[in-house]
Amino acid sequence: MITEAERGEAMAEIMTPMGLFLMGFFIMFLGMIILFVAALLQGERGISGAAIIYIGPIPILIGAGPHASIALLFAVIMTIVGFIVFFWLRKTKA
Repeated sequence: MITEAERGEAMAEIMTPMGLFLMGFFIMFLGMIILFVAALLQGERGISGAAIIYIGPIPILIGAGPHASIALLFAVIMTIVGFIVFFWLRKTKA
């Protein structure tokens, strides 16, 4: 059995900046594989996509396809969630 101390040490190792980077990279890589497999299984259907590119404080929204507005809305929501998580994790504990 794993003790609470061992579990805490394991979580401390994962929550390092490099551990968080690798976890994010793995999640993005897994998402790309899932999207690739889904596109192969669907065949000749319309594909939509969207992206948000930040250059300084200026966001650039890019979208293409029949469902681009939904994809852009999802991208904006994910960006807002990302900023909230970033600032939440950046808080220093007093």
